[in-house]
Amino acid sequence: MGEGTVGEAILIRYDGLDADRHEIELNALSESLAGLSQIIGVTGNFAATERYVRHRDALAVRIVVQPPKAHCFEIMAWVKWGAEQPLISATLATLTAGLITYVVSRAFKQRQEMKYLKESLETAIRELGHRDQPVIDRLLDTIDKMADALKPSVRKAVRPVGETAETMTVGSSTHRDDQKLSVTISRAERDAILAEAETELTSEQTYHVIITEVDIETGACKVSLDPTDDARYTGKITDPALSVPMNAYVMALAQKKTLSVRAKALLRSGEIERLYISNTA
Repeated sequence: MGEGTVGEAILIRYDGLDADRHEIELNALSESLAGLSQIIGVTGNFAATERYVRHRDALAVRIVVQPPKAHCFEIMAWVKWGAEQPLISATLATLTAGLITYVVSRAFKQRQEMKYLKESLETAIRELGHRDQPVIDRLLDTIDKMADALKPSVRKAVRPVGETAETMTVGSSTHRDDQKLSVTISRAERDAILAEAETELTSEQTYHVIITEVDIETGACKVSLDPTDDARYTGKITDPALSVPMNAYVMALAQKKTLSVRAKALLRSGEIERLYISNTA
């Protein structure tokens, strides 16, 4: 992008549903971009200045974008200095993308993932030259406060998911195998973010389910985890294979057989509230 850019391009990408036709509902997009603008602006400003500033007028940076790309619906954003400033270390690219990923991921409370992301942020802060642990701890505490304050912006950002796009991805535009610098939000993460009560989304794991209801059009389903228990759980199947005739889910329902699936669970007070099934195991 040129002089004055803080870090590298930030990827904003919507996939599935309308986005697969290179279009997206305008109302949902405008709300999403408003939320992402606040998230990227506040985190980019913190990466560049180590100061947590909430109000847009007080930020030392501004966010600019280029026209959407033709494949799916993709926008590239850059954090730039609001006024003339010297060039910034490329190390800030890692911290900026890591902060964005952390802020969005913290909103859906995946504990193991948060531990890993926090460690990555500490590494990025050290790479900027900080060696004093109390200073690093203070910056990490500020990041947590910043992430909590940005939850309303995260709620805005995920608005298109499940309505006009199947998923939204935001973070680094450069793939790094050793670092998680982007986050993809599906309906599972969106529901956890929008939940009013305290919830937690688990990582994907294998469940052995008995399907008692399934809607092949919407993917909505009801499942049981124990043939000796009457308890049933609401589910959502996002596997494209559901639309194929005589698929594994329909056959398991018809034959009343246990099916092994990969799914994330939305927990409330430690109990499963909803399963998001991505594919068969």
